[in-house]
Amino acid sequence: MDLRQIEYFLAVAGGESLASAAQSMSVTKPSLSQGIRGLELELGVGLFHRVGRGLVLTSAGRALVGPARQMMRSSAAASNAAIGVGMEPKGRLDICSAAHGLEGPVARIVANFRRRCPGITVRVSELPRGASTESVLADGVCELVFSYWPPEMSALSTHVIGVNDYWLAVPGTAPRSVWPSGMKPPAGESVSLTELPNLPVVAVQKHSRARVAVESSLHAAGVRTQMSTELAHREAVGEFVLAGLGMAFMERSLAERAAASGAEIFPLNPAISLTYGIEFDPERLSPLGRLLVEGL
Repeated sequence: MDLRQIEYFLAVAGGESLASAAQSMSVTKPSLSQGIRGLELELGVGLFHRVGRGLVLTSAGRALVGPARQMMRSSAAASNAAIGVGMEPKGRLDICSAAHGLEGPVARIVANFRRRCPGITVRVSELPRGASTESVLADGVCELVFSYWPPEMSALSTHVIGVNDYWLAVPGTAPRSVWPSGMKPPAGESVSLTELPNLPVVAVQKHSRARVAVESSLHAAGVRTQMSTELAHREAVGEFVLAGLGMAFMERSLAERAAASGAEIFPLNPAISLTYGIEFDPERLSPLGRLLVEGL
């Protein structure tokens, strides 16, 4: 089995069209089609249904995706071993995030890893909708999953990394009258959950771990709020706060980004926070994955 054929297969299995997959791999479309057809003939099964001008994975194709990804990682590990332990490791590491609000911590971890291993490309993806951490690890979609604690799949190996704090973001144009007694807290001073400004809330849609944590903390403090806007994309929360639609409880790095654009931000008392970490299957972890885990 030719590894180049496996690369062709994975490129198209990842959802790319034949044309875009061929372009990304710097080959012609006929060469890509011929490579996939050769792999199917060698295996004796069809890997794709031909639907119009597109390709859809067959059951055999879906079953091959995980082993094919493992083959590519094993090939990269073998290449690194052949180069020698004194040489810079090369290859690609795939990780997933199963939690909204972890972009800041994940970015810092990846940056630190890339400083140690600049020859490794890191691909960061969201956990596919409806997929479990265990299934994406088993299918080879990624090697590590960042998630909030406690993780759902306790059978996997886990490693706690840190805590994500949530801050209050308020429109910079909000009048002082929205604050209790008309007194806005000094910059950097914490705001009590029982002394929030009289503003509606901009939030992501229900069921996210962060929203559950915020609402649980408000309920425990006996605080009731009015919803202004529910958003499907959490990245838009800051823009809606800046537009004056209300206040928001935002992960600190996003709150600081909103502050740079004109919002006013405050830590909360008591603090609202979520512990986060990674989940992985040590049996499926590549040498590159181990490098990242060992550096945490």
